[in-house]
Amino acid sequence: MNFTPKQLQYLFYIDFYRNSNRLISDLAEQLGVSKAAVSQVINLYESNGSIHRDSSGKIALTCATESVIKEIKGKQKIITPFFCEMRNLTHEMAVKSALQYICFMPRESVDGLIQKIEESNEIRRIRWDLDDEKNKISLPFINGRYQVPFNVYKKGCQEISMGDKGFVKPAKMVVIDGKGTITLTAKEIRYRGKIGKYFRGKLSRLSCLKDGEYIQVKRQKNEYTIPLHYINKLSKAPDGTLCGTVRILAEASRCVANMLASEADIVFRFV
Repeated sequence: MNFTPKQLQYLFYIDFYRNSNRLISDLAEQLGVSKAAVSQVINLYESNGSIHRDSSGKIALTCATESVIKEIKGKQKIITPFFCEMRNLTHEMAVKSALQYICFMPRESVDGLIQKIEESNEIRRIRWDLDDEKNKISLPFINGRYQVPFNVYKKGCQEISMGDKGFVKPAKMVVIDGKGTITLTAKEIRYRGKIGKYFRGKLSRLSCLKDGEYIQVKRQKNEYTIPLHYINKLSKAPDGTLCGTVRILAEASRCVANMLASEADIVFRFV
């Protein structure tokens, strides 16, 4: 069945208020029309098989119509949080806006938005620390030595950087009187170039972004020591693990030549 945007809204709210004892009034208030107009539409839908009355006399969707509305509900669930992020929109307004968008916009536009939202959600699932919210978490560590798992990602995305293989894991963290450092140990990377030739490379200089500037960190042989206050963002992973993100600028040697410096994000997991 093909429905107009207005018909889809009617059917959506018929299903929404299906257990209401004042269905006609609820639909009229929700859609901003008269009760007479609602009654006329319901009679039309009943005659064309879009809705039917169950054994108790209540109006319900037919199987074919129900599948259409089920699809709309699924899309609405995905799109509503997108509208919730907009300024001055309450949750109720966001729910209505999502429904209107699904009903009135071309299907390819709706599906395109859903794809972007799902891609963004996947990034947030892997790189939750990319959220723009300011830090509201403080480091809870007592004095001691810790082992800290971590990964190196390409700057601002969920893709693991080649530099991830250039460190010994886990990192070592030392905390004394609320202050601390994380020490990374660099190791050689062996990789195959685009023309099939094998190369070796190793970190030669590491800088961390602090207050808008890259500051070179202390190096001793293969170890690079990062102060904890260089962490740009604290966040909690979906499983509740406290994590810290540091934006770095890494320079590496390749045989006798130096490779270009590249930016990346290190995400430490304080398990």
